Formats: sequence, structure tokens, C-alpha cells
Amino acid sequence: MPGIWHDSGNELFKDDPEFARRLFRLAGVDLPPDVQLIPAPTNETDRMLSNDLDPDTVLVAGSVKRPKRIIIVELQQAWDPGKLRQWPRYAASKWLRYECPVQLLVICPDDITADRYAGPIPTSLDGYTHWPTVLRPARVPVLASAAQAIADPAMGVMSVAYHGADETVVSAFAAGILSLSPDEAKKYYEYGLRMSPEIVRNALEHLMATKYNEPFSKLGLSYYGQGREEGREEGREEGREEGLVAGERGTVLMVLKARGLQLSDSQRARIDACDDLATLKQWAEAALTAATADDLFK
Repeated sequence: MPGIWHDSGNELFKDDPEFARRLFRLAGVDLPPDVQLIPAPTNETDRMLSNDLDPDTVLVAGSVKRPKRIIIVELQQAWDPGKLRQWPRYAASKWLRYECPVQLLVICPDDITADRYAGPIPTSLDGYTHWPTVLRPARVPVLASAAQAIADPAMGVMSVAYHGADETVVSAFAAGILSLSPDEAKKYYEYGLRMSPEIVRNALEHLMATKYNEPFSKLGLSYYGQGREEGREEGREEGREEGLVAGERGTVLMVLKARGLQLSDSQRARIDACDDLATLKQWAEAALTAATADDLFK
């Protein structure tokens, strides 16, 4: 079942259809200039052909009713052999209906999975072999400065989705989008957050919540905010500083729990006893990349 990664990618392309042209170019395919790309309906089921011909996102050059070219965008995080049957059918059904060129772009941030999707897909129809265009990680630029993310926030989303394990990329994306207008910043932050792997998502939310004092997102509030709010509630009666300390302590515990790192009784007692805000913030950041709970205190 499609999740927020899948849905957010579709929203990104519908919001900026021409972005698909640029990603095709990164993947090594230059689309003809044609007419500007626009979103088109995906659920054009033809009962004479099949009831399973609805791609993720469809963009067209020209008009929706009489397109000059059709672009199908599919988002895949994991291997699904069923796609090798569906993708040729998607392309063939659009070609049969509109009799215009049809190309399919696969967004796949995992290199091993991308390898399995790349290449020709033979079909049982004589002479018909489908060739999807797969956007591999090596083709997506690593945006390592805020200026790059400001100049191209959509590519900033792809950069953090594909290369967010690099802390420089996460920092550049966060700093860059915060220089945009509030509405644009929130929009691209949501795209980047939802399309990133969990560990990258955690790092991005923690960066927003600590350095910029604003998680920005309901997802951020539910993850980091939960730990902080629980701690603040405990310390509210004792004063603001105690609440901040308790909130940061809750963040440390929440990050460790989310990453499946087990604390010993003595380690838990050490965290519970710490009342230094700077130390707790340091532990919260370390928890994002620590291999074991012991690494937290090195």
C-alpha cells in the first residue's frame, strides 16, 4: 500500500511537472522540448483492456485530451516484481489510447533495487519490449550548500531523499528551505521529510527542533515533540529551565527507542540524573548515529 514517501513524490511532480523533464535529463534521457508538461488524470481505465492501468503520476505535453507526449512517473523504494508486468501495460495503454510517445521514469533511491528495475522488460507481445528510465543515486546531484537548495528546492528534495545520509546534505537542505517564503519552506520541508529514509528524517527533524527551534511539521511534532512535551509537562511546575531539560531528556529517550537501541539500567539512570541542557542536546544528536547505547556517552 502506498505510504507518505510514495504520495509525497507524486505531489511533488504534480506541483512542478517540468521537474520530471530535468530528472529524465539527469538519468541520461533528453526529452524533446515539445509543449510544457502539465498533470493529467491517472485513472483512465479502459475496461476493454484492463482494470489495472493506473500509474502513480501522469504528465502530458500539450493538452490532456490530445497530448503530444506522455510521461509516467513511478516511485519505488523496494523490489516489486509485479511492476515488471504493470509498467509495460501502463505505457502500452497510453500509447493505444493517444498514439503518441510514452516514457516512464522510475524514482528509486536504492542502488541495489534500481539495478533490478533497470534494463529491458520483455513482454509476451511479439516485438514489444519496454525500457523504463531509472533515476539512480549517482545521477542525482549532492546539494551540499544552502545556496544550492535555495536556488533549486525541488532538487534539494531529491538530494536529501537520495543522499540524506550525508549530514552536509541535511544541513544544506534545512538552511536553504528556511530562506524561502513560509509557505514554500513548509511545502518543500514536508516533501523532503516524507521522502527521506527514517534515519534521515530523524536527523532533519532534530536539526529543525534544536538549531532552528521549530519542528515545522506535524510529523516533527509527533516524533520530537512527543518526548519534549512529556518532559516539559513533568517540569512545568518547577519552572521553564527544568521543563527544557526534561523535554531534551525525553528527546534522547525517544530517539534511542525509535532506533531500537537498548539502555542498561545504569545508562538510563545516567540520563535521568543529567540536568545539563547542553549535555542532553549533545546526547540527542549522538543518538541519531550511535551504533550502540554505549556510543552515546563517548
